[in-house]
Amino acid sequence: MDRRLRMILQPGLILIALSSLVVLASCSGLFLGANEISGPGYLGGGPSKLKIAIYQPNRAFLIPHTSLVIHAPDGHIIYDPSGWTPDKEKRRVADVIYSVTPEREKKFLLREEFHVRPGAWDLYLFEVELPDDVALTASVLARKRPIAPIGACVFGVSSLLHRLPGFEDIQPRLLPGRLLRQLQARNDLTYTRQSVPVRRAGWQRDGLLTVARARYRLPAPAR
Repeated sequence: MDRRLRMILQPGLILIALSSLVVLASCSGLFLGANEISGPGYLGGGPSKLKIAIYQPNRAFLIPHTSLVIHAPDGHIIYDPSGWTPDKEKRRVADVIYSVTPEREKKFLLREEFHVRPGAWDLYLFEVELPDDVALTASVLARKRPIAPIGACVFGVSSLLHRLPGFEDIQPRLLPGRLLRQLQARNDLTYTRQSVPVRRAGWQRDGLLTVARARYRLPAPAR
């Protein structure tokens, strides 16, 4: 290959390789699932509930992500299709995180275990209380689902919601902005928005993630 051509192609190949590694680390459950968990685990208290989390990236090489927290009578779990988080306690099997205590849930939702600058993502969080049987259905559907392919987090969450009584109007989507607009159109969801991780002492620099700005932007929340 001509030397000048190699000089042109090499930076592009390096960038593609780095981007691929970030995608695999940030939004892929394909290599997870070796743990063995019996039952959803932590029961907690309070009413049955769903929490739908949509993350908008504010930094380079980070990508949008969507996940679903399920508080059901048989236990608290997180359905995190094609996602990735540190799993030191081995609570994850495929796309489901089991035995989710309030502390684990907080760390997950606020991205506290990611060593990136504060405010790397904007979190759009929708919450709703629901009947026990609907929460149980959501839990069963999440645990029985096959592993989602890379980048299919939005489709995984939206297609699961579509199968729940009372959520049939949520159509399966591929893009987070379209799911966000469907959720904002409902009047039965509690909605909050905040930047995560929150500012804290001792955060580690995110190195290559500062090279360029993320291009994909979710629409601003409806007023």
